[in-house]
Amino acid sequence: RNIRLLFFILNSFTAIVFSMTISRLSTRLFSSTAQSALARNANSPLRWGILSAGRISSDYVKAMHLVPEAEPIAVAARSASKAQEFADSHNIPKTFGNYHDLIRNPDVDVVYIGTIADHHYEWTRESILAGKPTVVEKPMTLCADDTKELINLAKEKNVFLMEGMWTRCFPAMQKLRQIIASNEIGPIVYVQGDFGYSMANNGPEDRIWLPDSGGVTMDIGMYIAQFGRLAFPDGKLKDVFAAGTVKNGVDHSVMATVTYERGDSRDGFGEDGLLQFALTGAANTEERMVLQGTKGRVFINGPFHVPQKMKVMYDQGRGESTEQIFDFPLPDDPYGAWNNPGSIGFVHQIREVGTALSRGKKECDSFTWNESLEVATVVDEIVRQVRGERPILRKVNGMEAMEVASS
Repeated sequence: RNIRLLFFILNSFTAIVFSMTISRLSTRLFSSTAQSALARNANSPLRWGILSAGRISSDYVKAMHLVPEAEPIAVAARSASKAQEFADSHNIPKTFGNYHDLIRNPDVDVVYIGTIADHHYEWTRESILAGKPTVVEKPMTLCADDTKELINLAKEKNVFLMEGMWTRCFPAMQKLRQIIASNEIGPIVYVQGDFGYSMANNGPEDRIWLPDSGGVTMDIGMYIAQFGRLAFPDGKLKDVFAAGTVKNGVDHSVMATVTYERGDSRDGFGEDGLLQFALTGAANTEERMVLQGTKGRVFINGPFHVPQKMKVMYDQGRGESTEQIFDFPLPDDPYGAWNNPGSIGFVHQIREVGTALSRGKKECDSFTWNESLEVATVVDEIVRQVRGERPILRKVNGMEAMEVASS
């Protein structure tokens, strides 16, 4: 009897180990199959699947048609008729009446998720689990906890993931990084900016009033919040202070200050870094950024989220300076009409994603996983201070920067 019991235990253990091994192998195989497809097509255009047939997806696809290394081959919508209408308008060969089939299609190399933010987590998660390299519009999710979960899942499955912070991919931002790294205007003391557009004509059904994803901070706050890590690359997120007004249950105008512990400084400048900005849905603002250093300053002309012109001023004394102008014109525009101004600039992000994938990277250098997580943490805290907890915030994040090692 004891021998039979022993054999039963051994057989059960063997079955469990075998089942776990098969599960792990199948997951790796599924992921490696999607990744190897990229290697096989290294000399061919990267084949994109467009998940959602909305306005932002329309702009993204129009820009994609201007990038020879990329090709939109499929689009999915919540109905077959809407997908077909979008495909006809944008010269896309494949259509799907649901999102699942696009994600599972073997011809799709990379998935672009352009749904409203409320559905980003759900479909990004499914895309990662399918082993598909994924670009998801910002915000990646509705809270830092969910963003952290997706990043950890991408790491676990060894799948490329990028939040669509397209501003970071513009040539002007690469130049800004060089200026900061060179220390030619000294350490950055503070950053100031504004971003606002009138929502007066946004009706009651508009997404801007949705309880979880609505409000000016969730809509555009990340564009300025991401400047903190640019200005203070070695700093640590310290505090967020915010005040504002609420309309229809969501934040409508916001003033925020974010502080960064600077840490060790090569030149001995040890003061905390400051990022201060205004957001509003009540007016169209200049949309300009200023980065003030100890020896000069950088002005990024509006609209800074589509950066095309930058002025660098070098102090020669109080009230005296020399200046240098840098121009970064947008590509030639064969369309003229876009849903959002400057959307032709998506070409920079589309190219960068293709380059990253061709080099086997799992995240883009211009906007890393850690940066996505830090910006989500700042946005969460601003919204909490201005209008209280949203239903999506199931957990308390606190003000501790939730870092993920980008291996």
